[in-house]
Amino acid sequence: MRSIGNIRAMHRAASRGMTLVELMIVITIIGVMTAAISIGVLAVKKRADIGTTNTACNTARGATAMWKSNHPGDDCPTIEQLKQEKLLGSDFAVKDPWGNTLKLTCDTDETTCTSAGPDKKEGTDDDIHVPQGESSSGK
Repeated sequence: MRSIGNIRAMHRAASRGMTLVELMIVITIIGVMTAAISIGVLAVKKRADIGTTNTACNTARGATAMWKSNHPGDDCPTIEQLKQEKLLGSDFAVKDPWGNTLKLTCDTDETTCTSAGPDKKEGTDDDIHVPQGESSSGK
């Protein structure tokens, strides 16, 4: 049988709250979960930025095809020329999400749009080419 003193001591111990060790364990768990979530978010953002760049390149390629039909024999236009002739909206982004300028290259029957990609260096594996050619994007 327990005495009243023991019951009061157990009640006081239960009502004291969390110890410093318990608080440190909770903070550590929250930190680990935050790190794991942020890694996932960064990977999703990179895929979204690549998708945004592919969409911008496809839009620029379509506008270039219209421009070439109106300007037979001329060199490849710049994105600024396409904006001036209102084939692209004035709010069309000339740069990709990483701050690289989109580049258009015209061959006789194909227009290629390129971006240096997330590492901002041309000629590396993460370069984005639309349509995909010598290097694949998103890896």
